[in-house]
This record gives sequence, C-alpha cells and structure tokens, in this order.
Amino acid sequence: MKILIIGGGPAGSTAARFLAKKHDVTLIQDKIWDKPCGGGVKAWIFDEFDLDKNLIKHLLDKVYMVYKNKKIKIPLKDKNLAIVKRMEFDEHLRSLAQKAGAKLIYGKFKKFENKKALIEINKEKFLFEYDILIAADGVNSSVRKALNLPSIPKTITHYTKTDKYKTKECEFFFDKELGGNYYGWAFPHENLSHIGSVDAKSFENLCKYLNIDTKVKGYFIPTWQENITIQKDNIYFVGDAAAQVMPLSFEGIYYAIKSAEILTNSIINNLNYKEEWNKKYLKDFKFMKFLENLNKTPLRSLVVKAHKFNFVKNLSINLWLKSRS
Repeated sequence: MKILIIGGGPAGSTAARFLAKKHDVTLIQDKIWDKPCGGGVKAWIFDEFDLDKNLIKHLLDKVYMVYKNKKIKIPLKDKNLAIVKRMEFDEHLRSLAQKAGAKLIYGKFKKFENKKALIEINKEKFLFEYDILIAADGVNSSVRKALNLPSIPKTITHYTKTDKYKTKECEFFFDKELGGNYYGWAFPHENLSHIGSVDAKSFENLCKYLNIDTKVKGYFIPTWQENITIQKDNIYFVGDAAAQVMPLSFEGIYYAIKSAEILTNSIINNLNYKEEWNKKYLKDFKFMKFLENLNKTPLRSLVVKAHKFNFVKNLSINLWLKSRS
C-alpha cells in the first residue's frame, strides 16, 4: 500500500517510521527549520520510542508557577520534563523514519489533482499517487485547506529567545497582564531562554516584568476543540493539523507522537482512528479544556493560590504527567 505523509515533524515522522515497516511510505518535508516552540516534552518518551537521549538539552525536576510576584515550586516526579531543540529533535525522528524504510523528500504540498497530490520539489511539480495520505502539516495545514475543511482553531503567541534573562527551570506566569487568557512562560533553551505569552500586550508586559528588551516573533498554537475533523475518506490528520495539543498546558510534541502511534495502529489493524484516539485521550482533553476555560475567569487566582498545598500540587502533576501508556 502506498502511503504519502505530508509533514516531517514529530507526528509525520513517527507515522512514517512505523508504517514503513509494512508499507511503501513517502514522507514530504517542506524544509529544515527550527520550530519556535519551548521544546518541552515528557522525558519518558525517549525510552518509550527509543529516541536518542543526547537530544535532551535540559532535564527538569521542578517547575514554578509565578503569581503576584510569588513563586510556587511544583516538584516533578523523577525528572520527567525534558527540553529539546526542535530542529535537532525533528531531524532525528526523520532519520529514524528513513532507517525504517521511508523515503524522505523535501518538497511542498500544493493541491490535489486527479486524486493525486501535487508536490513542488525544487520549483518543479510532480504528482504523487497514494492509497492513504496523512496530513501532518501543522496548524495551517495546506491539505486541510485543499479539502475545504474548517481551519484548525488557534491562538497567536509571541516569543523570543534571549540571553537577557536566565532561567534553569520552567516558569509559568499566571498574572493576566503577563499571560493573557492563558499564561506567560520562560523556559531554558540551550544557553538562552525561551520567553513567550499569548498576545502582544501580555508579551510586552512580561518582557518589562523580566527587565528585557527584545524583538517579538509570533507563531500559532492549536487550541483543541471536540469534533475537529481528523479523517476524510482515505486522508487522515494528525498532530497540530488535527489540533492534538493538550488544552491549557499547550503540550504538543508528546501528543503528536502518541497520536501518530494511534493512527498507525489504526491503519495497520483496520481500526477506526477517531474512535481509538477518543478512547485514549478524549476524557483528558475535555477535562483540561474545562480547566483552560476556568483559567480565563476570576477563579484563576484561587486555582493558582491553591497550589501552595501539596495535595493540589500532586493533583496537577498527576494530571500532567499521569501515564506512560
């Protein structure tokens, strides 16, 4: 069976890696680039998917919630949060897909033509046949647009990588003026810090709060909602292209890889992809969506302040780092 995968990030590369063991897989990657995300991922994924641990830039045993100039330390279990550089991490995943037998081509999906995918490679256009197409091409999925499907719901975030503010831990800023409707953050990022927030004003305020002067950059993060289309006939969506990013925490890398695993298992075993994904994650995503909406209300301050109690800290960590399965 011919399988064409558009997008070589964590979701697309993982799908290619597992499907190439049984099928003829071609993986289309637009270009080599360093995705502008914080790079946080559950550390056990390196053992679970046999990934190179040398890719881990930082391994953290705690995070901090910051609110009204007070920092609340949240201990993690067994150093469960890893920080990676996305360009290196994604390249490693693509190399594993190639080792499994997938063909990697650098090109760009343009449209569908005569039930084939038109791919532009070095300014030339080629038609690719497929039995199954997997769209793992991000929050602004070109495949989704070509099928006239509704766009993925998303929010704009603003960020910078800077040496003007040093942090060795992940800090989450929950004051509304610093984090908007979600939160602001400061992550260690190699020898820099990755600073961000969800809108221009809160980002400006966060930079002032941290006493840094920097140029702002922006990118979109999917905001998951129930009943997003993740399959249309023989075309499947996964990762950011399916909005499979955990609400509130905005954790995308882990869920992209795990969702790709669910998808590949569904294809290989002729299972219903959406039903399999819902069985695994729908309950958790709906609960985190509830907390995300709660975070937008005046109750945010009570929720944050409650984290001074150990049982609330443990509850939060169990929700975030709850399962390796």
